[in-house]
Amino acid sequence: MRSLRRPLALIAASLALAVSPLVTVPAAADPPEVALSVSPATAYPGDTIDVTVTVTNIHGFTVLNAAARLFAADPRITSFTTLTGCSAPGSCGTVSDGQGPLGYSASLGALGGGQSATAVFTLAVDAAAPAGEYVLRGDLTGSNYGSEIVTGPTLTVVTEADAAVALTATPRLGLLVPKIEFTVRLTGNGPGTVSAATVTTTLPSGLGATSSACATGSGTVSCAFANLPQGASATKKFSVPIGLLTIGVPYTFTATRTASTPADPVSGNDVATVRCTVVSIVLVNCA
Repeated sequence: MRSLRRPLALIAASLALAVSPLVTVPAAADPPEVALSVSPATAYPGDTIDVTVTVTNIHGFTVLNAAARLFAADPRITSFTTLTGCSAPGSCGTVSDGQGPLGYSASLGALGGGQSATAVFTLAVDAAAPAGEYVLRGDLTGSNYGSEIVTGPTLTVVTEADAAVALTATPRLGLLVPKIEFTVRLTGNGPGTVSAATVTTTLPSGLGATSSACATGSGTVSCAFANLPQGASATKKFSVPIGLLTIGVPYTFTATRTASTPADPVSGNDVATVRCTVVSIVLVNCA
């Protein structure tokens, strides 16, 4: 009996292997012939971006004098950017036709079958670049081969950012230095980031102000703001001594956006006003 057990066990194991399902290991996907990426994907006039073009020779022959090329669907990428740098095995330059430069090219040398190469184009977005979404495209070309032009990511150029102004006043009625404290708030409403802005508050005649955050001058207070993306806000404060105000006389304080970058497309929220009246040395109404 003992001699029969081993053959029976081997037969059972063979049957189990015969009826068990086969496990299929998926083959690794072939790399794309042309792949593009851009960083950052949203830019402002004057910004610098990097566009990476990776090409792979998916054929069995060698592509001679290979080059990775970069274009935009419409308009020509050379019409709103300037090539300021390039990282590639060879030299970089522009691609031209009968109407002038239409794209950028990076030399890669000979590219054997299955080999890949990468070129990184560093581009400066022109100061006068129009706002829009630009679809980037690229291809692999050589003296003995040319791929199809492949569509890649979208570069968004933003040229506007709405900056909204708000002004509030809070009386600080201490015994030593009674004053009205003003808060200037600037909010970025997009679509772009407010890279720089100035809000100037006009003071009523004869009044002065003090501030550690804003510049004070004759009858004005100027507050500078920077780097406000969409949905973000920042505040600056200044104060006016109550002793300068006449009891019973209403005083109007007006804060105005006097400058900002990029352009502000909405003018309806550029001005905010507060009116304050001193009823007595211990009572001030501001609204």
